[in-house]
Amino acid sequence: MFNVSKRLYQLVLLAILLAALTACGGGPPVKVGVLFPDLESERYQEEEAMLATLLAEKGYEAIRLQANLDARLQADQVDTLIGEGVKAIIIVPVDGDALVPAVERAIAANIKVLAYDRLVKSAKLSAYLSFDNREAGQLQASALIAAMDMENRPAGRRQVRLVRISGDPIDHNVNLYRLGQDAALAPYDASRQVRLVADEFLDAREQISAQRLIEDILKEENNRLDGVLVSNEAIALGVLDALQAAELESVVLVAGQETSITVSNRVAAGSIFVSVYRDTRDLPPLAVKVLDRLLKEQPLLDLERCTMADLTGDPAFDGTIFCILLPVQVLTPDNLFDLVVRSGYQAYDDVYREIPDSLRPARP
Repeated sequence: MFNVSKRLYQLVLLAILLAALTACGGGPPVKVGVLFPDLESERYQEEEAMLATLLAEKGYEAIRLQANLDARLQADQVDTLIGEGVKAIIIVPVDGDALVPAVERAIAANIKVLAYDRLVKSAKLSAYLSFDNREAGQLQASALIAAMDMENRPAGRRQVRLVRISGDPIDHNVNLYRLGQDAALAPYDASRQVRLVADEFLDAREQISAQRLIEDILKEENNRLDGVLVSNEAIALGVLDALQAAELESVVLVAGQETSITVSNRVAAGSIFVSVYRDTRDLPPLAVKVLDRLLKEQPLLDLERCTMADLTGDPAFDGTIFCILLPVQVLTPDNLFDLVVRSGYQAYDDVYREIPDSLRPARP
């Protein structure tokens, strides 16, 4: 009897010690996969590094991979992470359709999968965190239309002639931009006040391809163009190169979708009339907070249940998932300083590089 009691006491003591070690972070850290489509953009470089730092602060081990814009490679990376024994994956998919089978294999292996910035089109996702990209498209197009001063356009130029150049449609955010743009343009299109003279996709972030495309469009339209809607920095810069060569940079308005330092500088210079501001500093800490709660099986109090029909733009898509869509704002020369400099998002000297002193706000 004494030996049994002693043995029971030892087991209880061991359990207490193990619990204490766990509470103090003992044992190997939980592995979390962090998958990005590429790390070419300024934004993704910063966010990927921030995610790794924040995960480490929470005691997680981040396994960081990027896929060189190759959906098949990224699917293989998901399978590799399953084999590595990760407990969660944060993924920015190369292709939100092509990644569904791999992501659902991970979910079947009891791995929490959080779609970050771009949607994976699966109703089995643990959560989806992004910005309101449909609203971003609507704000962008609405700002461009407002600048056209429809009521006071000169005779012979009543109809606004626009070009839209979108990025790769496998990036679902591109499709969301377009849905928002379409909503803003629809009333003017119906009344024939606006005409899309060209509506094109570019498969990659190639500045030179955008430049050549606009050069061809300008030739076909005899330089009769009022504005251009673009979906990323490379397209915007290619468009600006073409407009500058044609001496139309101050005539044709360019509306962008990003807030890189280069884009902010062009907004300050006035060559990009308007863009869309996303405070991307907010997304990594939110993702780590949500992932931590998922792994601890705590309720996701800050998230909504979003329908896949709404998120995909496909009314036939069934199911709901937890999601947060962070707000976006129009970025113009008038609010540029407050949004990106005063807030600490970008440095004054970067934003106003080579801008004449007479056109700069006072240094903060």
